[in-house]
Amino acid sequence: MNNDTTDVENQIQGRLDENGQLTCKAAHLIAGELDVDPLYVGDQATVNGIRITRCQLGFFGYAEKKGMPGYKIVRKLDRVPEAIATAVRQAAKSGSISCAAVWDIGEAQGISKSDMGNIAETLGVKVHPCQLGCF
Repeated sequence: MNNDTTDVENQIQGRLDENGQLTCKAAHLIAGELDVDPLYVGDQATVNGIRITRCQLGFFGYAEKKGMPGYKIVRKLDRVPEAIATAVRQAAKSGSISCAAVWDIGEAQGISKSDMGNIAETLGVKVHPCQLGCF
């Protein structure tokens, strides 16, 4: 086991929620603090049997709100500003866009991650792959 793995595993263990799960946000914070790829953090969580929850785009991990496994909180919007819709559609390949690209577009446009999840849902664009390897 190298130091990166040990550091990541220690950080994961220290940031588990009350259900023993790691939130998407905590996983990304670990990746940033340790200067490792988010996918590496996601892989280490998986190897250690730890579920990642509360996708920042709203796609999974909100079961306690509805009592249903994997419940998502995204919703379709009445309208999406044309500039955002164009940016998402241009970045989408065969009807899907990477999580990282969705985050980048949102950051560039000053739109929250959760709102970007709603925008992708409204446009019918699948988000794949996840930066943490969840989907």
